[in-house]
Amino acid sequence: MVNPAQIKIYHITDVANLRGIIAEGGLHSDAAVAKRIPVLGIGYAHIKKRRLEQIQVDCCQNRFVGEFVPFYFCPRSPMLLAVNSGKSGRPPGSQKTVIHLVSTLAVGMATGRDWAVSSGNAGAGYATFDSQLMAVETLDWDAIRARQWAGKQHQKSAEFLLADFFPWQGFEAIGCHNSEVAHQVRGVLSDAAHEPAVQVQEGWYY
Repeated sequence: MVNPAQIKIYHITDVANLRGIIAEGGLHSDAAVAKRIPVLGIGYAHIKKRRLEQIQVDCCQNRFVGEFVPFYFCPRSPMLLAVNSGKSGRPPGSQKTVIHLVSTLAVGMATGRDWAVSSGNAGAGYATFDSQLMAVETLDWDAIRARQWAGKQHQKSAEFLLADFFPWQGFEAIGCHNSEVAHQVRGVLSDAAHEPAVQVQEGWYY
């Protein structure tokens, strides 16, 4: 049986967004962010648009994917590779300023907000969604944990989606590409009431 407290979830964002995330008290969905604060995006604009306007989470009142805060079940995601390869609109090598905000499935579920698990990339039209814990068991965990995942990109990109907002206090760690970014993160955290552990995690990057 799945123990939600032992399932890590990871949200990636640029370090430039960290101060704003803390000021807002956590992560807002893309739908909410578009109405609130400027954010340095790292993903494909056309996919974000599809998530906001086309793909619906049928197990959560058919709300759009873009109304949820997204998390992967692993670091070193296919999206991070796309960012670093210059395929998402940012210059090649941009992973250096991307940080991983780390929590657990249990923390997300405990917020009391609607949540869902996608079978793969939630921005793909063929992804399926489920809000039952057993859906986590049926994910392709071999692909999710793999460092070489050719042909399994969709499965490795499975997501945990939390409706509208994820609280800052729910993060336990921040993984960084290098010591310089870690130092920058610690500087931002110096005034924060909640300070997740800051770690250089070279293995989380390409």
